[in-house]
Amino acid sequence: MQKGKIIACEVFKEEFLRGLKIPLEDCIFLPQELHRTPDQLKVELQKRIDLLEEQGDLDCIYLGYGLCGNGVAGVKSSRSKIIIPNSEDCIAVLLGLRHFGKCQLNRTTSYFLSSGWIGFGSDGWKEYQRCLELFDHETAYWATKEMIKNYETFILINNDMASYPADKVYVQKISKFFGLNYEEVEGSIDWLASLFEDIESNSKIIVEPGISIQSSMFTCGT
Repeated sequence: MQKGKIIACEVFKEEFLRGLKIPLEDCIFLPQELHRTPDQLKVELQKRIDLLEEQGDLDCIYLGYGLCGNGVAGVKSSRSKIIIPNSEDCIAVLLGLRHFGKCQLNRTTSYFLSSGWIGFGSDGWKEYQRCLELFDHETAYWATKEMIKNYETFILINNDMASYPADKVYVQKISKFFGLNYEEVEGSIDWLASLFEDIESNSKIIVEPGISIQSSMFTCGT
């Protein structure tokens, strides 16, 4: 790993800290909810990059994001290389390199969850609980079912995190509650690990200092 710092979505926190053994002091984790506002995500990323470069010289700044709704487009550094997964979004990265080149995962009917998404993101159960603060059970249940009506299956991505047993119980519970199927898929941290390897790979994008990240850079292997 070159001299650098990591700025990542908090859904990757366990993968970086426990999976890859990256020291916490080398990481900055941003709220998952920024995905809902790509323009604000861009502002926050640029702010953090600028601050890191003010604090000292770095070879690289590693971004734990995909293109994420163009939330990284336009971001740049002044003196450091930016290295970022060549992925449309975070879910593909959590699934691992065997999914590289498969830009279009089946999102139409599959609702993917991981340890990080359960810990920091939103999901059907959390939305139901939020609705319960405003409505009775019947109305809250109906409203939440409307939000997830296109989904048939909750899929738990298993990246062998310590929380896996509890995650499995949680996702099975919400699957049963909403009458959806439950499945598991094996994930991998190898895509994140590849960011730090000193070898060229189409699975990551290296952006030189002064160059803005462009959406056209994300080829996903195609």
